Amino acid sequence: MFKQNSITKIIPNFDKTRHKGQNGKIASIGGSFEYTGAPYYAAISSLKGGGDLAYIFCTKSAAIPIKSYSPECIVYPYLLEEGEEQYLDNIINKLLSQTKIMNSLVIGPGLGRELITTQILEQLFQFNNSIKILDADALWHISQKQNKLIGIIQEKSDQFILTPNAMEIRRLLEYFDMEYIKPNYDCIEQFNDKQSRTNQIINDQDLNYEQITIQFGYPALIAELSRKLNNVIIVSKGQNDIITNGKVGYAVHIQGSNKRCGGQGDILSGLIGLYSYWAQHQNIDKIEGCILGSIVTRKAAKNAENKEHFSLTTPKIIDHIGDALYSIICGS
Repeated sequence: MFKQNSITKIIPNFDKTRHKGQNGKIASIGGSFEYTGAPYYAAISSLKGGGDLAYIFCTKSAAIPIKSYSPECIVYPYLLEEGEEQYLDNIINKLLSQTKIMNSLVIGPGLGRELITTQILEQLFQFNNSIKILDADALWHISQKQNKLIGIIQEKSDQFILTPNAMEIRRLLEYFDMEYIKPNYDCIEQFNDKQSRTNQIINDQDLNYEQITIQFGYPALIAELSRKLNNVIIVSKGQNDIITNGKVGYAVHIQGSNKRCGGQGDILSGLIGLYSYWAQHQNIDKIEGCILGSIVTRKAAKNAENKEHFSLTTPKIIDHIGDALYSIICGS
């Protein structure tokens, strides 16, 4: 059923011997007065992509709206807003206690940019050992030089995956005084050193991704940024998703939707949270989980757009996640 030499090897066999939670317990860390949809999209996508349990840790003002979206996500109002500093120590203890059982944390969608949030993130980064996907506002927080977040990422880089868009890439480059290069996706070069590619992911034309050289152009820039962060995995979102740990690089070329409705990045972060755990659980490089997350997101978006056309919205894409994953498993 699985395609040989394909990223599908990270997908677990769903059989009657498995118990609740074994296929993934994923937490979305975010949700504030202004933004309640983003953390929900990330969490529900991890469920639709094959996970068992999804949690959302948000502010009190976001908890009731998020709970009203669906009964499927477990919601804890454990994030703070400005003016609630007196509860900081208690909330940090609760957050660390609850998140230690999670396989992955998707941090950033709807998180907000309050100073108190940076303090929470410093403790979470330092004392939680789950896989941590950093997206959206989490990437804004780490790009602020007055905090300790970059240093913690460098110390524990194997626990982190960054999923920046073009603006977030620019901020991270500015942090390290690096110059931005506009990506030229037509000039991405396929990696062709067969000996060095031993034990690496085999290029899969059916799924439309390939190993690429990271010696030139935009891929080289993202690889250098990864090395600045001690070889953290970076998923640079764009026309093609460029994925690198500073040592190897991959490009996902499969077409997504042409309509760029808000929330597609939240889907990607939720799926990467799940699939990077699946990979790690089977002692496979987490970069393969990132590739699978990118492909499923793009296939689901394109399938939804083919049906919805101009009325495409993110919930419709989420509805197609299961079929997109199944089509990859079956090779169709």
